[in-house]
Amino acid sequence: MNRNLIYLFLLLCLPMFSWATHNRAGEIIYEQIGDLRIRASIITYTKASSVDADRDSLILIWGDGTFSKVARNNGGGNGVIIGPDIKYNIYTFEHTYPSRATYTMSMTDPNRNSGILNVNPPNSEIIPFYIETTFSFLNATFQGFNNAPKLLQPPIDVGCVGQRFTHNPNAFDIDGDSLVYELVIPQQGVGSVVPNYIFPEQILPGANNLLTLDSKTGDLVWDAPRKAGEYNIALRISEYRSGVLISSLVRDMQILIQVCDNRPPKVQTIEEVCIVAGQTLTFGVAATDPDGSSQKVKLTALGGPFVVETGKATFNVSPNFETPPVNGTFSWTPDCNAINKEYYSVIFKAVDNYSDTTGLADLKTVRIKVVGPGPENLTGESSLNQIILKWDDPYLCQITNKNYFKGFNVWRRVSSNSFQPDTCNPTMEGKGYTKIAFAQKTTDGSNYTYVDATVEKGKAYCYRVEAEFAKTSSGGFPFNPVQSLPSNEVCLQLNLDIPLITNVTIEETSANGRILIKWVKPRTMDFDTIQNPGPYTYTLKRGIGFNPAAYTNIPNANFTSLNFLDPVDTSFTDIEINTIISPYTYIVDFFAGQGGSLYGSSTSASSVFLNVDGSDKKTILTWNELVPWSNNSFTIYRLNSIGIFDSIGTTQARVYEDKNLENGEEYCYKVRTSGTYGIAGLPTPLINFSQERCAIPIDTVPPCAPALVITNDCLNANSNEVILNNLSWNNPDLLCDTPGDTKGYRVYVLHEGNTEAELIFETSDENQTSFTYASDIYGLAGCYYVVAFDSVFNESLLSNIICIENCPDYRLPNAFSPNGDGHNDIFKPYPFRFVNKVEFKVFNRWGNLIFETSDANLNWEGKTKSGNDVPDGVYYYTCRVFEQVDANGVESSPIALTGYIELIR
Repeated sequence: MNRNLIYLFLLLCLPMFSWATHNRAGEIIYEQIGDLRIRASIITYTKASSVDADRDSLILIWGDGTFSKVARNNGGGNGVIIGPDIKYNIYTFEHTYPSRATYTMSMTDPNRNSGILNVNPPNSEIIPFYIETTFSFLNATFQGFNNAPKLLQPPIDVGCVGQRFTHNPNAFDIDGDSLVYELVIPQQGVGSVVPNYIFPEQILPGANNLLTLDSKTGDLVWDAPRKAGEYNIALRISEYRSGVLISSLVRDMQILIQVCDNRPPKVQTIEEVCIVAGQTLTFGVAATDPDGSSQKVKLTALGGPFVVETGKATFNVSPNFETPPVNGTFSWTPDCNAINKEYYSVIFKAVDNYSDTTGLADLKTVRIKVVGPGPENLTGESSLNQIILKWDDPYLCQITNKNYFKGFNVWRRVSSNSFQPDTCNPTMEGKGYTKIAFAQKTTDGSNYTYVDATVEKGKAYCYRVEAEFAKTSSGGFPFNPVQSLPSNEVCLQLNLDIPLITNVTIEETSANGRILIKWVKPRTMDFDTIQNPGPYTYTLKRGIGFNPAAYTNIPNANFTSLNFLDPVDTSFTDIEINTIISPYTYIVDFFAGQGGSLYGSSTSASSVFLNVDGSDKKTILTWNELVPWSNNSFTIYRLNSIGIFDSIGTTQARVYEDKNLENGEEYCYKVRTSGTYGIAGLPTPLINFSQERCAIPIDTVPPCAPALVITNDCLNANSNEVILNNLSWNNPDLLCDTPGDTKGYRVYVLHEGNTEAELIFETSDENQTSFTYASDIYGLAGCYYVVAFDSVFNESLLSNIICIENCPDYRLPNAFSPNGDGHNDIFKPYPFRFVNKVEFKVFNRWGNLIFETSDANLNWEGKTKSGNDVPDGVYYYTCRVFEQVDANGVESSPIALTGYIELIR
């Protein structure tokens, strides 16, 4: 059925009294109860005294071409009074959709309240009240059900002129999806916003009239209203799962601002806190009133912790209005089912009794994050070629409702990272670890266990374990995962029965350079000399690059001992190699026995390779190395004026900027790395140098883009005045985060019909930041932009582009007297501008064409086309006016003028 026909039908179905006004606010929420079935609720807040307009039922349009008449079901079908002249109404109905798709449910009431200041003033009562919720059916087997967030905070507070007004919808999503708040224009129907809408702060605007909405917390603050009356706003709450929008609902609400001698109370408490499930959170909340004890204050709390299925929070406070200060105590011991990656919100509200029973209110949002406890007592042991991890069973949160606990993730890195876990951000991401196992639950009855068989000799592996929780779809698949705090760290390594390289350091940078390589023998306690008798040989091999395709034996780099404990050389200087152009990678082969059998090889290790690039007054150093140990510190050396490399800085990153240099001068560098295997008994720190590398700073960095502003006097000037575009811009060095050396500007214009911009102004004075311009051909019209350039003519990005239209003005008189007296003898237009040509035609009273011209100046002397004088009388004209556009003859649609000319001789 056509949507407009449905809407018309629904209006006809409403009783006659539906044209009364009563809605204060409303939204539509839903819960999914089947693969394609939902239970939807229209929630409205209405004026209780509008008895004739009270709705015992409403029409809900489902968005699939059907609708239902939905009866009110709270308060025994009568609604519930929740405040002075405020009724809370719920209309609930179930519906099954035909297929998985995205739908928009909506409800329309024919009229809003009259006198709303910012909705189609002064006729807001003719604008429908409309709310909608859009949602998507997900693949329930894999992605789970989709339930709308519930808005726990009623929109029932009033405000005073000049006083701060606050509101928060207090949305709570049972699925743990991410919520984003935004202010939108209220709607009057599907895809149709209300006409002539003005955001509230634009009524008597100014620095003391600001309306803001925190997209993360939902805190709406209007500080402060300047005019009394009713206002309308709409809040959209969008719901995201795994970064994908899955629903959005709109709360349309009115704000009543009064003239009153009252100031709102003030709530004082914490802002944000993160706790571990099973721990008890307790904090105090105080409400004060700047008007002192002349008024009483009531303090309440609403939020997700009060409506969770298990382990609900409490707020111990007087239920009555009390003389301030009023104090309350919030307490919550969240259980493991409350673990969530999103924060819970608790809204504490203090309201005074200025109007006997209610008055101004202040809202304070406290955000609470509940994280899972970390697994406890992680230990490990190494065997032949694997590492076995163990941690405590039972885990504190392994028993949860609906299979919320999924198991443990195992993270690994080479070398230690002894960071302290952050309760508010428990993630292991960005700490240098790699997740190597997911959702592990293997147990031996007293410990959970995990076997890592993907380890190599000669590396110290460090582990942490975290628990993972997630909702479960109908198909048993997890969604909305959340991780616990990580466990303690444990570090282990396999038996060290092979050589380990400890140094690959550049000793000379040249085409015939030198690299020193050092290694250590297998550890005595880990190598079985009975099973593997001597002699023992160490052979050093070299490859080119970080990942060589092949290794070659190095001449004279073989070292043999008859007995394992005999002294043997464990270092070698590799000579006559080009250390300028490439890094080198080495391995040590270890042979045992008379036959020289290969027992094993070391892990490869490369030299440090440095790159240096010159930029504007700086150099940028980057370096890389592939080594089996962990480098944790890098020291930068620069060649000084007496030929010695001095330390100029230390970093933990593999990039460094040397700033405040002179352009055009050469600077030379090398980098020293400091690292460790993290294995007891091995040399530490491991110090290695890169090759030397030089660069010359040059200015390749353009200035920041200027910001362009254009004004003209098109609307106010007389037609005979010359009108110019006034272009002005800023010196970008004054505001740019990385100021350049701006030396001048170029101004360009792109005219319609052209493909290339025209340079219309250039200056080498960085202080000249304005220019006036109009084209003889194009007039004011065109799209303008500015670029800045520096001392070596690097151009900035384009400024903002501003497109200006001409403002043509062409007006004709209604009489002239071609009698030869030198006064008003010629019919011509008043002074005009930006007109390219006209098609001007004059007709006599019989409709005959007597004169025509394309000259915009007209210059009609009162003669026919053949040159004969026409008699006195009234003549009819038509005139098509073509705006000046471009030199290619491209013209806009003409303006049509018609009228009469009285000719008097």
